[in-house]
Amino acid sequence: MTKKFHRDVWVGVALLAFCAVVFFLALQISGQSAVVPITLTVLMAVCSLFIILKGLRLTKAQEGEFHYALTVKDSKNAFLFMGFIIIYYLLFRYVTYWIATPVFMIFAMKHLKVKSWKVNILITVLYMIICYVAFVIILQLPIYKVGVLGRWFRYV
Repeated sequence: MTKKFHRDVWVGVALLAFCAVVFFLALQISGQSAVVPITLTVLMAVCSLFIILKGLRLTKAQEGEFHYALTVKDSKNAFLFMGFIIIYYLLFRYVTYWIATPVFMIFAMKHLKVKSWKVNILITVLYMIICYVAFVIILQLPIYKVGVLGRWFRYV
């Protein structure tokens, strides 16, 4: 008889394997550029270990009796959100970051059931202001080069 593990164990193992590949690739980056990818990979690996531990606790608590209904009908929210991400990518690529991001954030937060439109708009506006100041004004990144309407957001 084979022992069944909770799906969190498998998700954690897959994430840990992904971290191992990314860590190996990050080690090949020369100089100080490798610090951020290595740090983020290590943090993600630690989170993966916590997911595995949680899955093992759930496996022990439920004694290997799991019923996962993995159907398209049961996964409609995941597919819908994946559609949001594809639309965000297309808007980002062909219009501009500064239009695609607020549209994505508003629809994503509404889909994730943020009840108040005021909170939704406030979070979106604050995020966009912080990004504009940090990336365009302080770091002077040429984000305006992305998309057709990006030139309107150029900081001189």
